[in-house]
Amino acid sequence: MTEDRRIRIREVLVHLGIDEEPILDRLRGEGLFERDELTSAEADELRVATLLMREMGVNPEGVQVALHLRRRLLALEARATAIVTHLQESRD
Repeated sequence: MTEDRRIRIREVLVHLGIDEEPILDRLRGEGLFERDELTSAEADELRVATLLMREMGVNPEGVQVALHLRRRLLALEARATAIVTHLQESRD
């Protein structure tokens, strides 16, 4: 298993064109993105979170719910893919 490279949260914000400290403060108020370094998956979640807040007007509580549902959906997709792969391999 390889270790995911960590990225400083400030680098992610700069890459996303976000210099708004209040967005990060509001997300952290909900217990999100509390560490100063993120994995690539967490950086992608930060991208989604800022998109939801800036472009869709979702509040931090809604972002937390949306990210939770997104994680569950991604996990279910991975399980479904694994099941399909297993079924195909067992047919061969």
